[in-house]
Amino acid sequence: MGRCLIKFNSLYRYFFLFGLGFVFSISVLAQKTEQIEIIQGEELIYTEREGVKAQRLVGDVIFKHQDALMFCDSAYRFPEANTIEAFGSVRINQGDTLNLYGDYLTYDGNLRLATVEGKEVHLINSDFDLETDRIVFDRKRNTAQYTTGGVIESQNDSNVLVSIRGFYFVDSKLFAFREDVKLSNPDFVMVSDTLMYYSNTEMVIFLGPTTIKGDSNLIYCENGWYDTKKDKSQYYENSYLISDGRKLEGDTLYYDRNLGYGSAIGNIQITDTAEQMTILGQKGRIFELQDSAIVTDQCLLIQNIDGDSLYMHADTFKVYALEENQQFMLAYPGVKIFKSDLQAVCDSMAYTLTDSTIRLFDDPILWSGEDQITADSIEIRTKNNKINDIFMYPNAFMISRIDSLRFNQVKGRTMQAFFKNSEIKRIEVKGNGQITHYALDDKEKFIGVSVAESSDITIRVNKEGIQSITLIGDAKAPTYPMGDLDPVTELRYKGFRWLIERRPMNKEAVLD
Repeated sequence: MGRCLIKFNSLYRYFFLFGLGFVFSISVLAQKTEQIEIIQGEELIYTEREGVKAQRLVGDVIFKHQDALMFCDSAYRFPEANTIEAFGSVRINQGDTLNLYGDYLTYDGNLRLATVEGKEVHLINSDFDLETDRIVFDRKRNTAQYTTGGVIESQNDSNVLVSIRGFYFVDSKLFAFREDVKLSNPDFVMVSDTLMYYSNTEMVIFLGPTTIKGDSNLIYCENGWYDTKKDKSQYYENSYLISDGRKLEGDTLYYDRNLGYGSAIGNIQITDTAEQMTILGQKGRIFELQDSAIVTDQCLLIQNIDGDSLYMHADTFKVYALEENQQFMLAYPGVKIFKSDLQAVCDSMAYTLTDSTIRLFDDPILWSGEDQITADSIEIRTKNNKINDIFMYPNAFMISRIDSLRFNQVKGRTMQAFFKNSEIKRIEVKGNGQITHYALDDKEKFIGVSVAESSDITIRVNKEGIQSITLIGDAKAPTYPMGDLDPVTELRYKGFRWLIERRPMNKEAVLD
């Protein structure tokens, strides 16, 4: 086969193509204008490759097809098939910024399809550098894809993304990734099954199970978006955020990493594993920098205390920290509490998580067994996740009903009830102590009523009721026969209120 050496220049190419236009028909001319053009080459050799007529070009070879230039060290051009096969220092340039580099190129001019392979294949534009070992570039659809693993480094920041498979839409600058997708950033690492990434805006869209792990939190979702420039994101479908031992879940989560702020809407749940506590609601916000969270709308708190579940409802729950290792929770207004052995209502509640103390304010009422307890404030103190004592101050008042008319009563400035195995065992009354107690015989028939007054009173109780009463200081303790004193007008202390209709009788009642 003969060899022919041609030096190319622009004038030669002009007359060559101009002449072809007069030889062939208009339709053929249209077809030929789609042919791969030879722009440059140090040598042109007419030859065959695998039995097919070809032109072999060597040295600083440049091809052009429409608006794309293709560079290489050497190549075969197959005019009849309108294809090329290029070797060494391969580069495809399309437009002002997109360049595709590799070691080996096959290009079909009819399909406008380029396949670039090599040890290091790079697709580069002003926004990113994609490295892999094989890219298929479809110029007709203006897309590029890889299926053997790739790494993308942002040209604008520190985002690095790896995946097994990737698909790039050049016009919209959109990447679609599948299989073992991982986006690394100085502030977080994102792992996903499927996601899309806009290289110009650095916006990420999740389309499958995704986790985002930062220094102090972890986020999971199965749908959503993340603006990596502004560090703002929104999550849907089984989404949750874990921060500082708390887990925030909801139908829709929003998170601003710069502000350390997260919000949730719809079926939200905040779980505190250390406190064995869960807060439910419809709207929630979490402030990481202030170590606080707020839940509103149909709120319900559930906590494990003494092996039993405590249910609490209020319009708003707020968890916050005033100082290091000092955490508090507020509930307001309309607080209702149900536990199998304890119930309460009040307007507002403060819960000190660090010492497990619940404080009830604004007309608090507490029920334990047959006893109703009221005071200006009531503290429920727990120890080892069990109720240890209840402290009432001032104007403490305990009432238990005997029948529709008669009530046992204990009143004082302060009152403290001590528990054991979830039952009241001792009551200490301090200041202006008063007690009215109906005595029963073995057959549970009334034998009289004791009306006692003392500065301090100690009462010991068991399952059957009051076991003993000890009066401390100046005391009066007369006992009256039944019928001597009217149980309504003479035996009820000032401030007496029997409020059984407000008692939550089950966990469902706290939401009424």
